[in-house]
Amino acid sequence: MQPKKIKIFSFPCHASTERTSGVDFVRVIQPMQYLNGYKDDEVEIETHIWDVNTKEVTNWLGVAKTYDVIYLNYINNPWGFAAMGAMARKHGVKLVLDLDDSLWNILPDNPAAEVFKKDGEAIKNFTAICNEVDYMTCTNSYLKNVIVHNTMKRHEQIKVFLNYIDLKLYSHRSPFKDTQQIQITHFGSTTHFIDLSSEGFIDGMDKILKEYPNVSVKFVGALLPSLKEKWGARYFHDYGHTDIFHWIQDKDKFSKFMDETDIIVTPLAENVYNRCKSSIKFLEASSAKKPGVWEKIRPYAEIVDGTNGFLAHSSQEWYDKLKILIDDIALRKKMSEEAFKTVKNDWQIQNHLKEYAHFFKDILTK
Repeated sequence: MQPKKIKIFSFPCHASTERTSGVDFVRVIQPMQYLNGYKDDEVEIETHIWDVNTKEVTNWLGVAKTYDVIYLNYINNPWGFAAMGAMARKHGVKLVLDLDDSLWNILPDNPAAEVFKKDGEAIKNFTAICNEVDYMTCTNSYLKNVIVHNTMKRHEQIKVFLNYIDLKLYSHRSPFKDTQQIQITHFGSTTHFIDLSSEGFIDGMDKILKEYPNVSVKFVGALLPSLKEKWGARYFHDYGHTDIFHWIQDKDKFSKFMDETDIIVTPLAENVYNRCKSSIKFLEASSAKKPGVWEKIRPYAEIVDGTNGFLAHSSQEWYDKLKILIDDIALRKKMSEEAFKTVKNDWQIQNHLKEYAHFFKDILTK
């Protein structure tokens, strides 16, 4: 029996000529790049990824006549979706929309909060688009339930694809840093003001900085003047990059920040929006062999086990876990190796292509 041939048109909706967004890359571009040319006994996949930089004009009639599936990031543009959807419906093309955040529960410090405000036009349009597509994909089972709650989608119409990482792209491995000066680093965008201001994290860090004069803190991405005032010369700030490839490949960005870091910290406020997040920051930091203390919340509790990282929530937990890693150099080194081993063994995109291939085969046979 010949494998079923499937042609997928991938549409990273947030792409611009200025940047490739992280969500476009991780959720659509990366898996579709590796899926192109995939073949096993049951399925053979060909993918085409729309590239804004080529100024490619999207002819949706031509796409609908050529491809079996259109795989896209979330959008709230009703006219754009209508142009795509009408041609897809006419020619029997399956529409699959990916979602990596609960836009219905977006937090006020997110730049998109005003766009996706409750009962606003954008969230209504987005919900209507979710109802219209044939299937959805998302980052975890919690978000899957949130989608069911807010749309007319049923559980069997939503597939969970976890976020994975490409260690060929994230190829930098930081040498272990064994110095008296300890740097604690957080990296993340301006969407983390609320998280970084959480009482447990701030109180725990206060205790650490009072006890250890050799410890400094750097936030890459989110600048909090209140913390600069509180922690003074012990608080540093720098910028990442909005383009995922610049962030990873620029020697003055990801690799530099990882090399100067001893411990990664990632606080997250406990709410629906954050419970829908993935563990992508753990994957990134661990790819560079960095130990960390991670918020005790669903995204990290499902991957961090005490050997590859610590979990914390209360001020005492943040203090205790950071203190252990500051004091125990051997443990810090062992944890960095265990974190990398976790990513290498279980979280590389190349090892999960069959999940994607057979999902697309299944939806085309229903």
